[in-house]
Amino acid sequence: MQPAPEPSPWPKRLMIAGLVLIFVGVATFSLMMDDFGEYYDPRETSEQSAELGEVNTLTLGSGCWVVHVEGDDSDYIVTYKYIEDGEVGAKVSDDCRTDFSAEHPDVDFSKLTTLDIKDSSEVLVEIECKSDDGCNNPLLFTNGDSWLLEIASDGGFLATMGACCMGAVLFPLGWLLVAINKGRGGKVYLTQDQNIISTDPLEQEMKPNQEMLTTDQLYKLVRGEVPDFEEDSNNVPSPFANVDTRVTKSAPAKVGGSINRASTFTPENPPSDDSWKNWDES
Repeated sequence: MQPAPEPSPWPKRLMIAGLVLIFVGVATFSLMMDDFGEYYDPRETSEQSAELGEVNTLTLGSGCWVVHVEGDDSDYIVTYKYIEDGEVGAKVSDDCRTDFSAEHPDVDFSKLTTLDIKDSSEVLVEIECKSDDGCNNPLLFTNGDSWLLEIASDGGFLATMGACCMGAVLFPLGWLLVAINKGRGGKVYLTQDQNIISTDPLEQEMKPNQEMLTTDQLYKLVRGEVPDFEEDSNNVPSPFANVDTRVTKSAPAKVGGSINRASTFTPENPPSDDSWKNWDES
């Protein structure tokens, strides 16, 4: 009978490693929260700006540009036109989408529009104001495509997200392997010669010479019960009604006394033959 295999320690190690990675990722993200917040501040991410009362000719690269202004944008009237061969051309399309959105805990930003720039071009920005004392804040132009690539290439961001994602994978994987190992703890294993190998204490009550288990015995073993083992017997009943073919053991013959063995006969139990006379005559 072979001993049950010891459970592997690696599932628990994977669980611990997953928890550590998740903790490190969350802690790192908390420490770098201020740095990550700068990615959503147009004052930090903008590549171009335009102000009221100036000739604003901007060179914008390809991508989806987002135009923000600090504060309320209700007084701004802005047009965006291409400059081709030194002349003002068609208006710039605003049919594009980007994931960039302006967020800051201390400042409110208003989104004016988006600009769909196919190729690097010169754009004329004309600003008009509805009120005489308004529109003092500049327009901030952020390329949403470049912004996304900049975040994706940030080392701190990649390390933080990598730690969190790796921990989120290792922890449930380790937990699953631990559950599988626990489920194997009480199972019954059978070798090729049908000998029973089990980690359950009930195996001590099993016969070492048991060769084959019946279905009922296997069912009881799986349920944790002690199966009923029948003693080996050759007394098979005869298939015929009036004939008994079972093997019978003959009773041992009684022996008389001799010089080598003590007699079992007594005056109350004399021998049934005349052997005592032959012994006496000799």
